[in-house]
Amino acid sequence: MDTKKPAREKSDNRTGRFRRWRNLLRYTIGTIIVVLSFYFLITRLIRDWHQIPFNELKFQPLPLILSYLILLLIHFPLSALGWILILEGLGEKLPFFRALTILTVTQLGKYAPGKVWFTLGRMSFARNDGIPEAKTITSVIIETGFLLLAAVFLFALAIVLLPRRVIPPLVYYSFLLAPLTIVVIYPPILNRLLPPLLKLFKQPLFSLQLSYPRLLTILAVYILDWFFQGLGCFILINSFYHLPFASLPVLLGGYSISWILGFIILIAPAGLGIREGIYTFILKLVMSQPVAIISALLTRIWVTTSEAVMALLLMPLLSKGGKNGKETPTD
Repeated sequence: MDTKKPAREKSDNRTGRFRRWRNLLRYTIGTIIVVLSFYFLITRLIRDWHQIPFNELKFQPLPLILSYLILLLIHFPLSALGWILILEGLGEKLPFFRALTILTVTQLGKYAPGKVWFTLGRMSFARNDGIPEAKTITSVIIETGFLLLAAVFLFALAIVLLPRRVIPPLVYYSFLLAPLTIVVIYPPILNRLLPPLLKLFKQPLFSLQLSYPRLLTILAVYILDWFFQGLGCFILINSFYHLPFASLPVLLGGYSISWILGFIILIAPAGLGIREGIYTFILKLVMSQPVAIISALLTRIWVTTSEAVMALLLMPLLSKGGKNGKETPTD
């Protein structure tokens, strides 16, 4: 009689229970953080409602439309281009519209707790195009590194253009993320880390082939992406509250750093509550606190609705998978 089998089953049951409790605890803490963050912002807004300069608020539809067009026609295509360039460094090719479709539809998974569902979704659909799962998840890791590095770069540029006295000292700690991103975007380092990881997960070995010009090109793509997102946010706020062009660096830097810190706090889905709180804190440099809270909340709505619209537009194309984005014939 095999006595090891019951012991193994008991061990698996304990591991399964531990994982369920761990996930439940993480989701609970994440929910509490999100609720408390929005509760703090909304109660502050209600408390300071009388300070809102209603005479300075004037809705203008054209800037609002322009801000959405920037996201739909520039931000999403740049994100897809960056992913395509990374995949090419892994020896894989994906047509532009196929990459745009997969990336846009699956990124809605980031709003689920755990921040892994958008990666799993991308792996699943990219597999239909002949891209191994190991390469897809590696591309997502590299993409995250470039996003963080580009955001830090843009935030640093914004700080250079701002007076030192208005910058809280704690924000400088965000620059510590820059050297950490080198681990996942610098080929010589990543190529040393990949083999043992691929062997551990029983995946076929491959190496990253990214030249330095391509690395700089990818970084430039993501810097442009952050810039246009910040510019779109600036135009969005100007659709109801006038901001001088001189305040643009604050919005660019604030938008990127709030994304970074929201990303680091893994238990908050899509940085919900975290980004709004940080962005409000930074926007107070150029506007009153109530208007800053309104702007931060509207920015979240702006981003989320644009993601939903883009996903709905491209979702019908998602089923047209297969190698190189062509529909696979069935027998």
